[in-house]
Amino acid sequence: MKLNIGHVFAAAGAAWRQERGLIVPVAGLFYFVPTLALLLLLPEMQPVDRNGGDDAALQALLGYAREHAGAILAVNFAQLVGTAVLLMLFLAPGRPLLGEALKLSAGRMLSFLAAGLLMWAGLMAGALLILPALYLLGRFFLVTSALAANPGAGPVEAIARSWALTRGRGWWCFVATAIPFFAGQAAMSVAGGLDRAVTVAGGGAPLHLVFDALAALAGTASWILTMLVKVTVYRALTKGT
Repeated sequence: MKLNIGHVFAAAGAAWRQERGLIVPVAGLFYFVPTLALLLLLPEMQPVDRNGGDDAALQALLGYAREHAGAILAVNFAQLVGTAVLLMLFLAPGRPLLGEALKLSAGRMLSFLAAGLLMWAGLMAGALLILPALYLLGRFFLVTSALAANPGAGPVEAIARSWALTRGRGWWCFVATAIPFFAGQAAMSVAGGLDRAVTVAGGGAPLHLVFDALAALAGTASWILTMLVKVTVYRALTKGT
């Protein structure tokens, strides 16, 4: 089946308009609130001396990640739970209600975690060369959707399912996930830049909260769009199967 990027994003938008009353509580609890907490509570990473080169910048980033690993991992886990719940709501057999989706997600969380670790390992191997890593992102695009749609599937089976569905569509799927990601990152960067500018100008805590909330909202909107695109693509590629 040939996928049209415009039609897919239009269908994702239609799903949002129809189901936003269901999506907003899940996104708010599992994505917006943890992201906002991370932005508010974690100290800003200190600027790196440009004379140190890329290696110094990488070491500074790794050091920051190690120092705050607990908080970062906790937020990532909350976001993964949100991913599982939202995809279960749309893709699990019988279209479960929210309470049922929460129970299903709890029972499947080990599979989601294991699949995430396997994908991470593959991406790290591909990261030795940039293009293979980007291509793998496209081929892994439907792994979490496959887990949500197939209650008996394990992580390896879900990866194989995604690999089969995205055959010949790896770069298309990468573009489909890159559009909302980079749009969200750009919006978060703008909010962060405004926050830093206001801080330098002597702005108080209320403004800091506003800009952090805007950044968290941008990240949440990006995540919602990505999830709805995954739902739309998975349904399109498995229709009639």
